[in-house]
This record gives sequence, structure tokens and C-alpha cells, in this order.
Amino acid sequence: MKRLALGLSLLAAAMPAAAVETLYLQGPLGLQRLSVNLQELSSPEALWSGSSDLAELNRATDGRLGRSLQTLFTTPLPLPVQLGLDNPMARQVEMLVQSLVEPSERQWQLPVVQAGASLPWLRQATASGEPLTLLTLLRVLPGDELTIRLDRALPALRKMTSQQAALDQQLLAQNPLPAAPAAALARGPKAVVRRVVVLADGLELTVVRPVGAPELPTVLISHGLWDAPVSFLGWAEHLASHGAVVLLPRHSGSDTRQQTSMLAGRSEPPKPEEFLRRPAELKAVLDALEAGQIPAVAGAPARDVVLIGHSWGATSTLQLAGARSVDDPLWQACQQANHPSRNPSWVLQCGVLPAAQPESLLDARLARVVAVSPPQGLVFAGGLSDLALPVLLISGSRDLVVPAQPEAIEPFARYPEGPNRLVVALDGTHFNLPSASGGNGGSLRALLLAWVKGEPIGPDTPVADPAGLALFQLR
Repeated sequence: MKRLALGLSLLAAAMPAAAVETLYLQGPLGLQRLSVNLQELSSPEALWSGSSDLAELNRATDGRLGRSLQTLFTTPLPLPVQLGLDNPMARQVEMLVQSLVEPSERQWQLPVVQAGASLPWLRQATASGEPLTLLTLLRVLPGDELTIRLDRALPALRKMTSQQAALDQQLLAQNPLPAAPAAALARGPKAVVRRVVVLADGLELTVVRPVGAPELPTVLISHGLWDAPVSFLGWAEHLASHGAVVLLPRHSGSDTRQQTSMLAGRSEPPKPEEFLRRPAELKAVLDALEAGQIPAVAGAPARDVVLIGHSWGATSTLQLAGARSVDDPLWQACQQANHPSRNPSWVLQCGVLPAAQPESLLDARLARVVAVSPPQGLVFAGGLSDLALPVLLISGSRDLVVPAQPEAIEPFARYPEGPNRLVVALDGTHFNLPSASGGNGGSLRALLLAWVKGEPIGPDTPVADPAGLALFQLR
């Protein structure tokens, strides 16, 4: 409650003179519009003692409504960056925003409700560098009053919250994976060196390897959208210390540098073709490894490679494991902002569909893969049965970006029978599963090491970090 009022008081303080003065909340469960005066949002006490519809209902619910609204107003929207005007991902965000924010009846000519014209407001909302939320967007929208469609937003929020609660209850009702032995959790016996090289095609590659001859399969790690190899050096260093050569390509079409360029107005968001370029870059690394064209990888096996990916990198990982983007009726739901199956990861998945091809990208040089928090339920809706390599699928129970239930648990049921495994980290989010350099490798380090070694993962396999997130094998 206090966080909601504080956040909204900052909104009131930041409002320019021509900005919104009154908000109306279109409520669910048969409730009509609820008004709120900005002065009531200046402090928790002002909201609690106010006379608006929102203040009265908040008191009647003993603050429960306020807590729900705090989540709604401050949860980052799926694309927290400055947006281009002609991009599928940008249009997905625009469609979602337009479904939630409406002007007053006399202000229907506001640009925010006109197709293609609300994107400048989205860009302005991110100019300060803050995450793009409904709160930051309201700071810049014009007009003296707006309606927030809670009747559309809260059901989706309640659904996600309910899924998380049910998953947490399911996890707590079973035994977590046992603690790993100290040798698997600790840094391995080998000294580690790191080097950045550029391949002949211009692809930048970070090489993390043990000093001396490698003793484990080569590992390839693919980063997510607007990320970089540095975010995964903790995993790389842990695996290298135990004997693996680890290769981390930089996907320049959708990495942190591309994001910086986009925020400066020098480039557009990643185009749908990035969906095919990323796996092509991973294949290029495998080609260079096989041809002996990567400096500093002497002795690294070029076959039976283990591929690990996070977020969009995990989606690319599944592509190389054989998942196909075959046309599916669910794809039509991308045009529906309020489709019941929609979750935040659809912004990316719907955005790349224009480039999706049904051909398999399976790579025989891979032995097995790890997919951490992959957007997959939509883009591979009809093609997960084509997976041809063992997959370790990992998700976090508190992931709001790629929620576990629709993007891990439900899709895993469509995986083929075989050695695939699904592990969920209790209280795992989209951002606390990876491990950057300088840490101990994170909560997944022993689990990843076991999978790289080819060890079977079962409900009694000791792979968890007792000081980290609890891990549960669901299937």
C-alpha cells in the first residue's frame, strides 16, 4: 500500500501542466469507472483518507486493491526500451497499451488512440532510462483525464498471480533436488583464462577455457535479448574450471550495444529476421570450431557440443535442437491484445513470427541442450514434438517475463518422450538464474555441470546449491 501511494505520488509530482489530472479506473466484476484525484496519491495517508471512488474502495478492501494496483502500475511492460515505429515487437506493445489506456469521450482524437501514433509517447516514457511501466507512461500522456481499463488488465494479472501461487504450492508439496557435493559447487581444479576473438565473418566470441587440455565437452552459451556474454561468465568460468572450453558469441543484432544504439535513435528494434540470424550465428561458431578457425580453443571437441541458452538465446537453442515453427492456429491470437493465452513473452514471439520458417535447424554436432526461460509456447506451438536432442528445460517460479506455467510447464507436455527434463527454481525470476563473472556460478552451476557431463538428472540427483534457490524436477 505504501509503495503504491509513494509511486503514484511521484507520478503526480512529475506531471507536466498539460498532463493527466484525473484517472478513471474501469473496474472488473461489474464495477463501473472509479475516479481518483491526483492529490490523493501524494501519500499513503492521502489515499487512505481521500474521498474518491478509489480511496473508498481501497478502504473497503483493507488495502488489497491498492496492493493489486501497485503491481499493475509498476510491473515493467514487455519492451522497456525506446521503440521504433515500424516493427512487429513495437506494434505488439502499442496494441497492449492501447487496450489498457483510453482517453475521455471528448478526447478521442488524442494521438495515443490512433494506430501507429502512440509509439512516440512510449519512446518519451523511456527517455529517462527508467523501465517502461504503466506508471511512467502515464507521466507523459496528454489530456486532462484518462481511463485505465482494470477490467482488462487485472484478470490477466490475477491469472498470472494464481499460476505462480499454484506452482509454488506444487513445489513446496514435494522434495527439492538434493544438495550437490562440495566438489560440484566449488570452483574446479583448473585455472581459467578468458579471451575475446573475432571470427572471419565478424562474429565476436568470448572464449573461456581451462589451462591445459579440456576434459569435458565444449559448451556454447547464447545470451538473450539486449544482453551480452558478460552476463553468463559465471556459468562459463565454473564450467571451464571443471574442464570445459566455453564459447559465448555476441549476437550483435540484439545485444546490449544494439539496445544502446536504439535508445540513441541510431537504429530500430531487432527485426523479425533476427529469429533466424541468431541460430545461424550459433551454427557459424560450430562451423569455425570444426574447421579449426577459432584461436585459443586447442583441444576443444568439435562434436557432442552442449548448447546452453537463456531467454531468446534459449529459444535459439531449441531451434538447433530441432523445434520447428510450423504454422499453428494460435498464431492468429497475436492480433488480440486480450487473448486468454497471452503472456508477456508474446511480445517477442509474435514479433518474430513474420520470419518464422518451418524447416528444422537441428544440428548434429550437438549432444544435448539447456534452455533457461525460453519463450516457446507460441512460436513452437506446433513444432515441439520435433525436438530431437535431450533438453534440460529450466524456469523460475516467479518469472514475470516468461512465466513458467504457459512457457515451460505446458509446452514441456508437448516434448517427445525421452531423456528431457524440466526443473523449476522456487522464487526464480527471469534475471536471477544467470550468473555473471565474479560470483560462484549461481544456483544452477552444479545442475549445468552435471548436464554437460552427461549425467542423468532425476528427482534424487544432488545438483542444488543449499545456499541458493531450491530446485525441483517436475518431469
